[in-house]
Amino acid sequence: MENFEPDKIFIKRPLAKMNPIAFVLLTLVVIFITYQIFGAILTVLIVGADLKAIPEKINTTRVILAFSQYAFLLFPVFILNYLRDNDVKKSFRIQKPVLSIFFLAIVGIIIVQPFLQVFLFLQNKIIFSIPFAGGILQKLKELSDSFEQTTVLLVTAHNVPEFIFIVFVIALTPAICEEFLFRGMILKNMEKATKALNAILMTGILFAVFHFNPFNLIPLVVLGYYLTFVTYYSGSIFTSMICHFLNNFISALSVFIFGKESISEPSFSGLELVNFIFLGVISLAFFIIVLLAIKKINLSNITTETQNV
Repeated sequence: MENFEPDKIFIKRPLAKMNPIAFVLLTLVVIFITYQIFGAILTVLIVGADLKAIPEKINTTRVILAFSQYAFLLFPVFILNYLRDNDVKKSFRIQKPVLSIFFLAIVGIIIVQPFLQVFLFLQNKIIFSIPFAGGILQKLKELSDSFEQTTVLLVTAHNVPEFIFIVFVIALTPAICEEFLFRGMILKNMEKATKALNAILMTGILFAVFHFNPFNLIPLVVLGYYLTFVTYYSGSIFTSMICHFLNNFISALSVFIFGKESISEPSFSGLELVNFIFLGVISLAFFIIVLLAIKKINLSNITTETQNV
């Protein structure tokens, strides 16, 4: 009679055979309920429904924001992954990245910042110059501005210890929690359903939609696509975590050094506007070069591995 070996018994998880796209949709619904709804309820219960009360309870709001990401976003992701019966390391790409791509990815996230700022500036100028759409868009803009003011309060620090805490809440926490969701679970399941290019693009779009900011949609798609792109080609979620962290850290640092004006819409005239747009074009050009360089390195690595087999 053979010896009983518990480690050789495999139990199929309830979501193991679920269609990948259906699983992605289920994940997004669950996260919307836990993070967006439960998180909002928790905020209202502790801070209140009046946004004007947030400045008086700003540190409490920051704690709730960080707690919600870990408890209502990251924790459900791990539960769903367990129910899916996925290997943790493979699902979330927990491994050492290709170092050349890793460092290029960091360069890319820094280089793209001016382009994103220029795009937002020009987009808003064009949108609000459309007469027939002004009323509807203005209401959306007012709603967006109210959330923007809350964001400014969240990232405004008056001393170094407060700034460090803000970095934890605004930069480090999303870089961990959101990356495990999008560049981990969602990307891996998208890859099972479609080609890599489509999976990268769709994951980037879902990342943008998740943030519920219509005026930042295109920049968020670019950011989401890039984070997914560097994760896929570097082979590691740590690449997108660092890039995500740097993207948010740059914003927090700008506010800390230069004040609230650093994230408000700039005003230019004449030559200043031309220089600003030119900076955005140069930023975009170098960003594209980084993307092409990453693909070239990946292709070179594949060729080398093939030759060595």
